[in-house]
Amino acid sequence: MSEVEMEWKKAFRDADIRGEYPSQINEQIVQRIAQSFVHIFQPTAILVGRDMRVSSPSLADSFIHGVILSGCNVIDLGLIDTPGLYFASGSYHEYGVMITASHNPAHYNGLKLVKPGAVPLTNSTGLLQIMNLVEQNIFPSIVSELGLRTERNVSQEYSEYVHSKIHISDTPRPIRCVVDYGNGMASTFAHILKDPRCHLEIKELFPTLDGTFPNRGSDPNQKKNQHAIVSELKNSDYDFGVSFDGDADRVAFFSADGQYINCSIIGAMIAKHILLQYQNHSTEEIIFVDNVFTSRIYPQTVQRYGGHCVKSRVGHAFVKETMRAHNAMFSCENSGHFYFRDNFFADSGVLCFMQIVSLFSKALNEGHTFIDMSREFMVYYQTEEKVVYVPDKTKGLEEVEQVYNKKMPLKMEWFDGLTVIMPGGYWFTVKDSVTEDALKFVVEAEEREVAEM
Repeated sequence: MSEVEMEWKKAFRDADIRGEYPSQINEQIVQRIAQSFVHIFQPTAILVGRDMRVSSPSLADSFIHGVILSGCNVIDLGLIDTPGLYFASGSYHEYGVMITASHNPAHYNGLKLVKPGAVPLTNSTGLLQIMNLVEQNIFPSIVSELGLRTERNVSQEYSEYVHSKIHISDTPRPIRCVVDYGNGMASTFAHILKDPRCHLEIKELFPTLDGTFPNRGSDPNQKKNQHAIVSELKNSDYDFGVSFDGDADRVAFFSADGQYINCSIIGAMIAKHILLQYQNHSTEEIIFVDNVFTSRIYPQTVQRYGGHCVKSRVGHAFVKETMRAHNAMFSCENSGHFYFRDNFFADSGVLCFMQIVSLFSKALNEGHTFIDMSREFMVYYQTEEKVVYVPDKTKGLEEVEQVYNKKMPLKMEWFDGLTVIMPGGYWFTVKDSVTEDALKFVVEAEEREVAEM
């Protein structure tokens, strides 16, 4: 392959395939990926879902074409959020692919491949094999029988599944909520949120599907993408707000006055609720999963209410792998992913939102606000994830270790990067980016001024 043709390899990452369209991900490469997927796993059918990005329809068609050419059937789910694809894979026990670049900018696209039960593929479980077959590009020109394509709308089943997981208490008035869809796939489950069982009165922002992201960037946890929802909350009378990313597997929460609520605080709320539910009804040890970027309030809350935390590498596939290994109940990441054991160990923006609506319905009945509900967990201040571009990531991490070794740290620990606890009430984690020539870091402290110094 020429240097230009080799660009596609940059799209293969530890836990999914994602890159710039069309230089790193395109129709030709996607068809080969589909053929490789079928060749390795020999499924009888593959679920195919896609998001609203401009390149997604043609990439989905190319993947479907590759599957059919390989003699495998396709169940075409059409436009669907990524958690919806996970629901289908888990419920029907089928292989699947989601055509999406998740929270990445509009000119990116990619594939999230899963085995039956919504188990994600990683380098160690199939992605490297797929990459090697794509490079070889040797596939049978003729199969004994082509696969068949059928369409399936899972909207109603998905809706009932979500409602079956959550009980929302009757409230003295509707819960007033701003929902920022960000022109992404979350708007496809708007009917779930508007169901009378949710007791929600919703102000919608950017509900029209638009893969160019004309109103804000796709990542709802970045401050630069929060202006619209913060302004709406500050200037009107709502209980809280929620914002989703492009494929609706990430979610961000805001108080009535527009204050962004750290994802670990949301995770701590849910963990407390789970542990209080199970305290008197289970003898099993209740396991939760965290990672090096999670605020320490999350594992501290788990411990306070009788649970136990296990640490995972950062990233959805590694969190799910760790959860399965320990049969963990729940996990959260500060990127806005929330994972539930009874959701095939998968992350879901809509399930997390509904869980918070459920908790708030009880708080509202007791006369409490969203910020009241959060206050127990607002102990630390954590910065946004920062990115520093470096020519050599390994050398960059070693230099950080050398510099901070001289500053008499209280503790230094290597796990999925370097975590340093310093005198003066602050700590930070720095790790290599799996997608860029960069280091990522998060600083946390008991005081905002210390964390941001």
